[in-house]
Amino acid sequence: MGYSRKVFETTGGFERMRFGEDIDMSIRILEAGYKTRLFRDAYVYHKRRSNFRQFFKQVHNSGIARINLNKRHPGTLKPVHALPAIFVIGTLTALVLALCLSIWFLLPHLLLTLMLFIDASLKSRSFRIGLLATAASYVQLMGYGSGFMRAFWKRHLLGQDEFSAFERNFYN
Repeated sequence: MGYSRKVFETTGGFERMRFGEDIDMSIRILEAGYKTRLFRDAYVYHKRRSNFRQFFKQVHNSGIARINLNKRHPGTLKPVHALPAIFVIGTLTALVLALCLSIWFLLPHLLLTLMLFIDASLKSRSFRIGLLATAASYVQLMGYGSGFMRAFWKRHLLGQDEFSAFERNFYN
């Protein structure tokens, strides 16, 4: 993200937030009446976590950030943001039903897993990449969805503020 000094001064720059400060800044830039645009030839290198545990924490925090952003900017939460939470609920429900009633309740997840694996393997021409992409897909959906639900619970239902609800910082 790049912007002029005038934009920075008008918006007050980055807010004190735990997660999602870049999206918050973008929203405030638009709310201040400035226009934004995409420069297709500009590249940004963004740190990604190097293992699935770190990646889970990163996307979990993104789910938390989405709820926090909506508290700061009401109306910015869209139905699409809740889809990973629905995925988490569906996955857990399918597991419980499979354990209690029938293994057939896992069929939709098995089909999804197979489709993800085949697609990634064919596109990358690598069995290993197919396995990693499938695992990464589940980690991303479960991480974001669980963070979203956790933040919804703490912020909307328990009424906690952004900082007391999430005191622990994952990136020490």
